Amino acid sequence: MGYRFIGWVFDYGSMDCQQAINNVIPVIHNPASVQKLLDAVKVSLGFGVRTIVITKAVGIAAQQGVPEAFRLVLKSGATLIVLPDIRDVVELLRPDLIYFLSTRGDPMGDEVRGRALMVIQASDQPFMQSELSLGRQVKVVGKDVGSTALLTLALNRVLGQCIE
Repeated sequence: MGYRFIGWVFDYGSMDCQQAINNVIPVIHNPASVQKLLDAVKVSLGFGVRTIVITKAVGIAAQQGVPEAFRLVLKSGATLIVLPDIRDVVELLRPDLIYFLSTRGDPMGDEVRGRALMVIQASDQPFMQSELSLGRQVKVVGKDVGSTALLTLALNRVLGQCIE
């Protein structure tokens, strides 16, 4: 069964919302702030995603944020995966698509099949070219609204019809 992407509205055909939610995996990359990490986890859980990934957590976000994120995710019945790098996520989860959410890049407009990673840069640094080479940088909104807002807008556009 194929999935078609029309603008920002996924057409899953006969696929139900639960399957759609299972196929979208937020990746919170390079968090340095506990608050930014927890906000991204809360947004993801609010949209009902079943799997959240944290990569390259540093400093206090790694020491305090990751354990708190585990608590939130376990309470919700979802799964949290913590890995050192985006390449590890790609190797282990084998996604069909990888979207680097940004204020620039291509609009999402091609077909979506299977598992899709939605990667946000949770620090003030831009994505490295070696990271961007793993997928597509996509424009969520033209203004810098912050990584949590980018994730919120992208998940709303992709999964908004699945939330009551």
